[in-house]
Amino acid sequence: MIQCKKFSVLIAVVFIAGLFSAQAKEDVAGKNVKSTHANNANKVALNCSQTTSQTDLAINNVRTTIQVGGDMWWDLVNPQYEIPAGSGLHSLYAGALWIGGVDDGGQIKVAAQTYRQTGVDFWGGPINTATVDIDPAECVKYDRHWQISKEEVAEFRDKLGTGGYVVPNAIQTWPGNGDPTKNQAQFLAPFTDINGDGFYDWTAGDHPKYDFEGGAGGNCSDFLFGDETVWWVFNDVGNVHTESNSILPLGLEIRAQGFGFKTNDEINNMTFYKYEIINRSFQSLNNTYFGQWVDPDLGNAADDYVGCDVARGLGYCFNGDADDETVTGYGLNPPAVGVDFFQGPLADPNDGVDNDRDGEIDEVGEEIIMSKFVYYNNVNSTPDGNPNGFADFYSYLQGIWLDNQPITYGGTGRDPNAPICDFMFPNATDPAFAGTPWTEAIAGNVPADRRFLQSAGPFTLLPGAVNYVTTGIVWARAGAGGNLASISLIQAADDKAQSLFDNCFKLVDGPDAPDLVIRELDQTLIFTLENTNNQFIEQYEEVDPTISTQFFSDNKFRFEGFQIYQLASDLVTINEQSIADPDQIRLLAQVDLDNNIGK
Repeated sequence: MIQCKKFSVLIAVVFIAGLFSAQAKEDVAGKNVKSTHANNANKVALNCSQTTSQTDLAINNVRTTIQVGGDMWWDLVNPQYEIPAGSGLHSLYAGALWIGGVDDGGQIKVAAQTYRQTGVDFWGGPINTATVDIDPAECVKYDRHWQISKEEVAEFRDKLGTGGYVVPNAIQTWPGNGDPTKNQAQFLAPFTDINGDGFYDWTAGDHPKYDFEGGAGGNCSDFLFGDETVWWVFNDVGNVHTESNSILPLGLEIRAQGFGFKTNDEINNMTFYKYEIINRSFQSLNNTYFGQWVDPDLGNAADDYVGCDVARGLGYCFNGDADDETVTGYGLNPPAVGVDFFQGPLADPNDGVDNDRDGEIDEVGEEIIMSKFVYYNNVNSTPDGNPNGFADFYSYLQGIWLDNQPITYGGTGRDPNAPICDFMFPNATDPAFAGTPWTEAIAGNVPADRRFLQSAGPFTLLPGAVNYVTTGIVWARAGAGGNLASISLIQAADDKAQSLFDNCFKLVDGPDAPDLVIRELDQTLIFTLENTNNQFIEQYEEVDPTISTQFFSDNKFRFEGFQIYQLASDLVTINEQSIADPDQIRLLAQVDLDNNIGK
């Protein structure tokens, strides 16, 4: 029996694992805003309206908003990537996919999104595969998100047909199939087809497709992920491209899911995004690039730096000094936020390039990971400023300046006598310039409002081709060490995120907690630990995909005991920093196996 004084009502039981081998519309007063006039000479297109649906992903320590129209992390006016959840502080302002290439006639085609100040390039819904267009009514129909949790689907699997059970609306309306009368693809959102007839019917037990049986293996393309998932579908053919002013659309249908996990480690501070990108056109697109555009306003947006880690495929933002000032800032020892480009498009066969930097050239199924990292500033009419037109968007995707000059290594990136490079501000992580670090601080840049773009290419986008892009947001905050200390923490968190991606986002479930009986007295809690499931717990072991075999020869999670913590609230993430802070977490008790193994 364990007795303790009571100072909170939230108790956490944590197992001890044995590791053996062991131009922005953010602030009109302070930022440049583009004209709302759309100067576009596009051909006549369908008349789909801008998307309006937005929903929040808020399963863990992040609360963020996702739009249907290819953009996210904002509500069309204000930043909406709040972390810690409930704090009122935000680390990202906006983000979106950028895609561009050149058709056989030499015409640049781009689909991209920033702040909707001149318009949009994406609309809701799947494409008519015969005519490569979409009925405006379908755009309206798909101007929505389907939000579901793995727990809800598990409950559906257990309780369908039992008295009193109400099937969630997301399961009843799940868009498993397209409309054949509109020539849409038969399969849309992933679902488990119980009777194998190819048609989604929840009354027959069909349901959104999570990997309950662990059968995904190395094939991560046909599942939903996370403890909570948001699914939506959009296209670039619904109207004229008034964001990029691209003269012609690309013919892309994009099925997307955003998801997160509720855990007690760094993964609790992460969100993930997976895109299935289908070329519905009948034409090839040459020298194509897929890009992730990011406006990372880290608290106070006016004092940011950005950089990248080439080996990790990580772009990141950190504060330019040790204090993130003003009411929007994080204060002393501010956090850092990063975007990992986990998965990119398939490389062209026999292109002679090690596109995934694994030491092997032209292997079957080779994917292109982050191949360019560029930044730009919130200014107009400069070679390093806001893009204005499809040629500018495509220049940044290619990793060149808006005046078509290559980016060079060091300084401002514009020295014609310096070597050409692919990655800006990589510190010392660019193998092409080993031993020569380059950061914004080394360049003498003044911290300010930044944008960055991670892109993957070039490759040939063939008619009917299906490619996947997967990204993840990592975040960490050091308790000391100024503005640079958090960078090493997000790199460590990103290693865990990468291992999670490499294993199809399968988390270790862990053994069940010991049966805990709590008796509440005046200013006292009395815990009694039951022995009913101890035999299973003590024998538990499982491979933990978040433990990298690069550093450990044995990556199994083994039960060694458990700790009982008391948390300040259910928003607290259990990590080294929070455990060291008694205002967030207090260790009440620790129980270990008697096997001569210490910490």
